[in-house]
Amino acid sequence: MGHTIPIWAYDLRWWGTGDYMSVTVDACVKAMEALAPPELASAWDNSGLQIGSRAAIVERIMVTLTVTENAVERAVTDQADLIVAHHPLIFKPLKAVDTDLPVGRAIQKLLSHRIAVYACHTNLDRAQFGLNYWLAESIGLRNHRILEPDLNQEHGLGRIGSLDPISLADLAAKLGKMWRTQVRYVGDPQALCSKIAVCGGSGSDLIHAAWSKHADVLITGDVKYHAALDAAALGLAVIDAGHYATESIMITKVAAYLRTKLPTVTVTELWEGEDPFRY
Repeated sequence: MGHTIPIWAYDLRWWGTGDYMSVTVDACVKAMEALAPPELASAWDNSGLQIGSRAAIVERIMVTLTVTENAVERAVTDQADLIVAHHPLIFKPLKAVDTDLPVGRAIQKLLSHRIAVYACHTNLDRAQFGLNYWLAESIGLRNHRILEPDLNQEHGLGRIGSLDPISLADLAAKLGKMWRTQVRYVGDPQALCSKIAVCGGSGSDLIHAAWSKHADVLITGDVKYHAALDAAALGLAVIDAGHYATESIMITKVAAYLRTKLPTVTVTELWEGEDPFRY
């Protein structure tokens, strides 16, 4: 008895062949790599195409911060062909795809609906006009430059620039209102801040870089206890606005970039992966 060929096998958008072909996953990957070259990614990172074929056709892209199960459900509902995310879905090597677990269920659903996944993580963090550039611009930093440049000086982590003098407490309150989140800070509430360092996500590793460049404050997320103590000992103020708040700008900025580079593709935004903490 012969095997029945599933109807989707004839869908040229999946196979990326024939006259139907327009924008491919490969074209989308190349557009993202022009913004954030893959060689900028940290050695421990797992950026790049994680699920799907480069030959597959893309008509709809969904941009989100994190590929959660809810994000996958939304991608299915929206008939997305590609998810572009900041955080890798597959971060550490998988020994098994266990569909009783969230990551396994997400992978199973993505494959069954033929949705590709591309992650642009630490390479977007380091890109000259990437996440930290956008973050600095959104805060209103003037004359900002890379805080910790790579060897070529063109890319690197964080940004440092200036604001009109503002107290630490008022700056923290301003950011909390702008990002609609609760923030915490280290330092004298009345201390004036005008030289500002920023790093989206987990940037406490840049405390010494910010201090060495005479920053008054480092704005970042995920600051641990001992890192906070180190900053206090150095006399550097730190504002911790959380991981999500300091990286979520990626969603609108990447979506806008892709709309410019791939005008025939529909690009949607999903604000998924919000801060899970409650205060």
